[in-house]
Amino acid sequence: LAFSPEAKGEAQRWRSLWGGGERVRVALEAGGVEAVREGTVPLALITPEGEVRPTGTHLRLSREEAARVSLYRGKVALGQEPLPAGEGAVLGKGVRRKLLAAPLVRPVPGPEGEVVFRLLGPEGTRAFRVEVRSGEAVVLAAKVEGNLFRYLPQADRLSQVRAMALDEMGLEGYPSDPVPFRERRSFYEGRRRLPQDPAGAEAYLRKAVDAFPDDAEAMGELAFALYLQGRHAEAKPLFERSLALLDSPDTRVRYGRLLYHMGRYAEAEESYRQVLAQDPGNLDARWGLAEVVLALGRAKEAEVLARQVLAVAPDYPLGRFTLAKALLEQGRVEEAKGLLQEELRRAPNEEVAALLRRLP
Repeated sequence: LAFSPEAKGEAQRWRSLWGGGERVRVALEAGGVEAVREGTVPLALITPEGEVRPTGTHLRLSREEAARVSLYRGKVALGQEPLPAGEGAVLGKGVRRKLLAAPLVRPVPGPEGEVVFRLLGPEGTRAFRVEVRSGEAVVLAAKVEGNLFRYLPQADRLSQVRAMALDEMGLEGYPSDPVPFRERRSFYEGRRRLPQDPAGAEAYLRKAVDAFPDDAEAMGELAFALYLQGRHAEAKPLFERSLALLDSPDTRVRYGRLLYHMGRYAEAEESYRQVLAQDPGNLDARWGLAEVVLALGRAKEAEVLARQVLAVAPDYPLGRFTLAKALLEQGRVEEAKGLLQEELRRAPNEEVAALLRRLP
């Protein structure tokens, strides 16, 4: 028996004093229960609308305003005509229907650590019942209108999701095959704290990496949290392990910035150029490369790169600051002053202001 989290009622299991085997009785007031019977234990399912004594081996009983039974294997005695496998009924209403086929379920990782499930039901689908299980326990059951279900992780664990299509009478069709996925609550909690609270994010992200040591995303975010705290020597090997598992452009750009701050300009240049070789439109990589080549004494090249960034994104943070530094290296002080003043008008920054004060 697997009960939905919102199920209300009572379940009893006993052995008769007069001999015989075990018996199971479930009185369901609300929510749902799925029964899979592998032996011949007598089973009674009771709702305010009536009692069901299935001989079936797999069925679901739910109650939301009215009780509904969906039979996947076996038979259920209902009135004069037994309910065969592949049909469902609304108890007390005399309503019977063929069950809908199982829907398709596809998980897609969300931008903040959540999981978005895309649902595609058969013809006749009016909604979906979605269940998330961890082990044998149902940790979430929800009715979903539409074709998307966004699930916020509740723990760090391996879970499964199943879905059933609901017809116009609310009968639950055949369940989909379980789709395994990772719940990454610590990753979700850590990532949403960046970049404002890197120390707070670090604690969660360490838990995320402990839970799933091969999680390249969590490892990359942990490295970023350490970088933001100035702990560059600790961040570097984590960035490299993350990139070895998954060569993400975002992680590689951050790794390039770390190398820049460590004074490893040649390696930083290589990292940025790897990103741009795959995605020439990556502005973060182009701006980072401008900073690196400027540090290597190639001011004209830095100017070209910074202008390319600003041509696409005039409000790119510190874009004018980088361009101004490149112009100063070429002796073009007045042009640089104008750029620095414009940068300060758009976004006050102490580093920009300090450079402007030092200029004649």
